[in-house]
Amino acid sequence: MIKTYGIVAYPASHSLSPEMHNAAFKALKIGAKYRVFDVKPENFGDLIKDLHKNKIEGLNVSMPYKEEVIQYLDGIDPTAKKIGAVNCIYKKGKKYYGANYDWKGIVEPLKKITKLKGKKVLLLGAGGAAKAACFGLKKEGANVFILNRTFATAKELARKYGFKATETADSMPDIVINCTSVGFENPEESPINPEVFKDAGVVLDIIYGHETKFVSDAKAAGVKFIITGEEVLLHQGYATFKKWTGSKAPREIMKKSIRNF
Repeated sequence: MIKTYGIVAYPASHSLSPEMHNAAFKALKIGAKYRVFDVKPENFGDLIKDLHKNKIEGLNVSMPYKEEVIQYLDGIDPTAKKIGAVNCIYKKGKKYYGANYDWKGIVEPLKKITKLKGKKVLLLGAGGAAKAACFGLKKEGANVFILNRTFATAKELARKYGFKATETADSMPDIVINCTSVGFENPEESPINPEVFKDAGVVLDIIYGHETKFVSDAKAAGVKFIITGEEVLLHQGYATFKKWTGSKAPREIMKKSIRNF
């Protein structure tokens, strides 16, 4: 029997996850398919409650449902609990559980470039992706400043990890990470003034599918290492694939599948 996996988000049509996971299933001869569930907020709860009825084995969870999904699950892993957000649903017996591999998507590409211990990181955003980033950056010993539209939310997240919330972007960071959705719908929008890049050696943007102003500003400022959302997607995808199938992800095949788009 063909197993069904997928991604639930709103909107979800832009997702490259189907290409990535279906290529991996095919390469390893796994009887599975990966679908897109583009679900409006009013229908989200029904989809999650009916996972078993709809014979869904597992889901990736993306914006805006990473926190809301928790209430519908039978349980969540310790890491997802600490982060307070879920990006992967998996089945165990007849029950569904939540895990979080977003932190791997952010931290693993950074670790390939630099040691994070003691690095000054400016983190933009305080939602689900930013929460995962904080977990991973704390693990690696980074020094993080959180800048968010709502200062109180940034403060709350910073307090949880012993980081600092900031109302300005003048902290001269070594690394700048965009965990907001700014630039997703309108690539001409950026969450930050380009001056912040003048001392940065590394920039990471979670958005993929097009070059954002955040990334083009970083390039123009001469930032040496730029990590785009495709890399973030791949690294959390490798971990998700292993969780679902028990098999090591065919990394090169997954990488090639999304680079063709």
